[in-house]
Amino acid sequence: MEQQFIEKQVNLGECCITYFEKGVASGLSPILFIHGWGVLVEPYQASLNILSERYHVIAPILPGLGQSTAPEIIQDYTDYGRVLIDFLMALNLKKVHVLGHSEGGAIGMALAALMPSMVRSLTIADSTGIPLGSVAEVVAKRAIEMPAQMWQMKVEPVTEVFKNLLYNSFTNTQNLINMGFIGIEKDIRPLLASIESPCLILWGKNDLLTPVSFAHEFYQNIKDSELIVVDEVYHEWVLFFPEKFAFMILNFIDKIENVN
Repeated sequence: MEQQFIEKQVNLGECCITYFEKGVASGLSPILFIHGWGVLVEPYQASLNILSERYHVIAPILPGLGQSTAPEIIQDYTDYGRVLIDFLMALNLKKVHVLGHSEGGAIGMALAALMPSMVRSLTIADSTGIPLGSVAEVVAKRAIEMPAQMWQMKVEPVTEVFKNLLYNSFTNTQNLINMGFIGIEKDIRPLLASIESPCLILWGKNDLLTPVSFAHEFYQNIKDSELIVVDEVYHEWVLFFPEKFAFMILNFIDKIENVN
């Protein structure tokens, strides 16, 4: 019988973080997975299951979403990054491989810039971190992109996305809105020079929300980075092609860990 993710909670004082963990307890650095806007961990479960066959995976619910409570003020990516640093310290984790999708990628970059000594590697996929334009522009892009990728969608992750969004819309409304504005407006680029860990940048070539030009800008400004652009996929491709996503991550992390 396949091992299930175990749900846990840790009190950080100013907030309480729910997290999920699964995987082998080896001498290798674990993977810290950071989810994107509005969703929780469930939509990413297929790829996280694959990763957990080789590495211990820890997936926190970001503060203010799900059952995780939020500190009084979260104004930008660095505020999320500081909460995750406290989270890692509370779990006594000295070094992790950070993996983030969409807004989780920008939060991962903030974490890597704020505390380089804790980040063994950084992987970002279709990340925010460069201002996206007005709310109207974002809505227009999503209105085009969601139908365009419909042929790639899988029922289970899409169902989980809608369940997560519905839950957060009713129970964490203000935090959801606040996180949305951070993703739309905030600029991570001033922090990029402070990232010291090896970085893998994964991007859907057809992404409209965070266009591939963002990927090239991150690649040019993060030292020791490599870029893989995936043909014919969009912003949510990591949900619909979990094997491809996990393979690229494992190939990158295994080289850093010297795993054959």
